[in-house]
Amino acid sequence: MITEIYELAISFKPFELEEAVKQYLEAGIDPREILDSLRRALLYSYQMYRKGRFALPHLSAMVATFHMGFEILKDKIEGLGSKGRILMGTLGSIHYIGKDIIKCFYIGEGFEVIDLGENLLAENFIQGIEEYKPSIVAVSIFLTNAIKELEKLVEYLERKSLRDRVKIIIGGAVANDAIARKYRVDGWGRDPESAVKLAYKMMEEVEKNG
Repeated sequence: MITEIYELAISFKPFELEEAVKQYLEAGIDPREILDSLRRALLYSYQMYRKGRFALPHLSAMVATFHMGFEILKDKIEGLGSKGRILMGTLGSIHYIGKDIIKCFYIGEGFEVIDLGENLLAENFIQGIEEYKPSIVAVSIFLTNAIKELEKLVEYLERKSLRDRVKIIIGGAVANDAIARKYRVDGWGRDPESAVKLAYKMMEEVEKNG
């Protein structure tokens, strides 16, 4: 881990971080090492939030800081996005912090992420699936009124015989194991670490299915 990058990130100093990233790259430091430091800072910030020591504005600042660093690094890391394509968005409500945090973790792990945004309907995800051909659809659910839209999405994939090639995972305030089983999704993530592990597992299943 590069301590300076980590410290600047957890101190929410995006402009200082931007300069530091450029300097380390000029010095020949592996961009993956810099990205790993950003990812560690992201995890720390999330853990502080869970402990009640950070608030939502802190997480928003961390996401912005991560992206400023990543924008400099993304063209310098070979194979970035090679882990697989994930389509994601928030279904039926305007909530983005949790989605954006998970998105950063996926990017840091080397997944290609297509973010459709917030307050989506099943139709938006269906259009995204048809256009981007993802292996995983990650749906953020914060309100129970989104469940009907989730059912529509699952039914679409079943009707098109895509369940082996496109996996659906959920997260958010109303997501849990019971919801995942009842509505026939492939899994749910309770936090960034479990969401990343789930993405790897789902990608392995898609590859096995050809």
